[in-house]
Amino acid sequence: MKTVFSSLLLALALAAGVGNSTLAAAGCGIKPIKPITPIGCKDLVAQCTCDAQGNRCHWQWICVKR
Repeated sequence: MKTVFSSLLLALALAAGVGNSTLAAAGCGIKPIKPITPIGCKDLVAQCTCDAQGNRCHWQWICVKR
């Protein structure tokens, strides 16, 4: 069922002409709960990153400096 949903979501995204960042976010799934912001960061921003083929996607938290 998950594969069917992912394929449908990808097909809809391609038909709509959305960018790679949107497709990557679809590969990562639901954004995780934001962790506590470390000292030295103003905020944390979630970024979905994938390998060159668009596989092995995962969420990465990026520090926004003060």
